[in-house]
Amino acid sequence: MAGASVRIEDGHAVIRIPLPEVHALRVALAECPCRAPKSEATADIRKRLAVALGRINDTSRHHQKG
Repeated sequence: MAGASVRIEDGHAVIRIPLPEVHALRVALAECPCRAPKSEATADIRKRLAVALGRINDTSRHHQKG
C-alpha cells in the first residue's frame, strides 16, 4: 500500500491508508474460505476492523457526493 503508514498515538496503533485503498483492505480482511482452524479472537478483530473501514468508506463517498 503506497502512502500507508502505522504509528503509535496515545497508546493506540494508528493505521493510515489512502481512502481509495479502503475497499481493497476490507476484501483482504474477509473471512478465509478454507477449513483450517482459526482463532475466534482474531476473526473478531478482522470483522470489527472491516466494519469500521466500511463506515469510513461510506462516509467518504457521502462527502464526495455532497
